Amino acid sequence: MEKIAIFGAGNVGAMTAFLLSQKIEVEISLLDIDRDKAKGVALDISHSLPIFGLHSRLEGGNDPGLVSGASLVIVTAGFSRRPGMSRSQLSGENRKIILEIARECSNLSPDCVVIIVTNPVDEMTYLFWKQSGFDYKKVMGMAGVLDTSRFLYYLDRIAKIDPGSTEAMVLGTHGDDMVPLIHWSTHGGKRISEIVDKEVLDECVTRTKNAGAEIVSLLKKGSAYHAPAAAVAKMAMEVLKDTGKIFPVSAYLTGEYGIKDVFIGVPAKLNRNGVAEVVEIPLSEAELEGLRQCARNVRKRVDDILV
Repeated sequence: MEKIAIFGAGNVGAMTAFLLSQKIEVEISLLDIDRDKAKGVALDISHSLPIFGLHSRLEGGNDPGLVSGASLVIVTAGFSRRPGMSRSQLSGENRKIILEIARECSNLSPDCVVIIVTNPVDEMTYLFWKQSGFDYKKVMGMAGVLDTSRFLYYLDRIAKIDPGSTEAMVLGTHGDDMVPLIHWSTHGGKRISEIVDKEVLDECVTRTKNAGAEIVSLLKKGSAYHAPAAAVAKMAMEVLKDTGKIFPVSAYLTGEYGIKDVFIGVPAKLNRNGVAEVVEIPLSEAELEGLRQCARNVRKRVDDILV
């Protein structure tokens, strides 16, 4: 049975474990600094499996040894961004957590593929890669799958475009300077920029960029977790099933799109080895410059946390 280790038994980690246990037959180790919480979540999810005739196995705890033998590691552990908190402040809080997890994975499961969910995701993905010593293709961050889903949602609700007939993507960072692809995205084979008024598209883009902050403001405490968990579960299944399908993920660039030495949201083929290939799609000048500006911003923040 395939083994997955999930660091963090909070909302995103717990929901990710639940979704994966419902979709594929797996062994899941749920790790958290709060041992009883991890054990309790694992047991609760386990109790749901016989209802649907499922056979996944879950174990929770705080013993780093639980990661041993995992072919896939998902990192959700860390602090969530709170109202008024800057990305640099969040990086400072989550830096030590990511460094420790990277050391544990390197020692106990050196051949695994890793998906980072902890924010700020591009910076934390880079930090994990540097600390772990893993091949950069085995490490990726989750953001674009979530942001693309949000973009499709607002195209549906505001622009009245059926997501089932729409090909869209959001690249760049999981933050204010993300790049929803207005020029590249299509509906029924036509560019959405040609069939939707600019004002409507601008509203869709704005709502997409502000989606996470809007949820935080509504919840008062905590942040989104259903959609983020669904996004990372989707990525995990594509990796484990070795599909080679293309998804927007935070991947390491070595010159693609004119960008080097940074993890940033780009289209990539996913397989059992992680990022099989970064795919270069035709972008407008504005989209390309937006992506490159994202990379410059991430690079500066990475330099700050590496000091």
